[in-house]
Amino acid sequence: SHGLLGVTACSSASSPVAPESEAVKAQGRAEPAQQRPSQATEAKRGALSIVEIVLQDDGEFDVLQAAVVRAGLVDVLNGNQQYTVFAPTDLAFVTTLAAADEAAAIAAVNAMSPEALKNILLYHVTNGRRNSASVLGAPGYQMLNGDRLTRATLTAAGIAQTDISASNGIVHVINAVLLP
Repeated sequence: SHGLLGVTACSSASSPVAPESEAVKAQGRAEPAQQRPSQATEAKRGALSIVEIVLQDDGEFDVLQAAVVRAGLVDVLNGNQQYTVFAPTDLAFVTTLAAADEAAAIAAVNAMSPEALKNILLYHVTNGRRNSASVLGAPGYQMLNGDRLTRATLTAAGIAQTDISASNGIVHVINAVLLP
């Protein structure tokens, strides 16, 4: 499904891993080993945009890919602006949409109006590069849809993986779809 968004990686989009990610790693943050990407994977991801990370992440974000396309947000999440994205897994969409499986969740996403879907997806994005320490250290954030996301809502969603560095931001994987 890599061709779904028509995105190709290019060397000119490369940038180093964010210094704040390295600072968090240097602090020896406690995180299960299976959730921590290898250094090679981390370096490769740092050169990819948020959209490219969603595309290459071994099928964990197929429903999110479909939603981003349907909502018309590919260019926004593939640009140079720095964002922090809370990316719901496929299972999160299946659960939220009460879908039988991933294919049914994609069909449900594709049946939604682009405007409604855009509002939901932008509730998962905030401006700036915010590592896990920053995210969990603040009471809340103004999201791109205009609503405020609280730390309590975010932690209730369940954070599966943190600090995936992208050329244009940071991705944190969550276990629920956040609804504005």
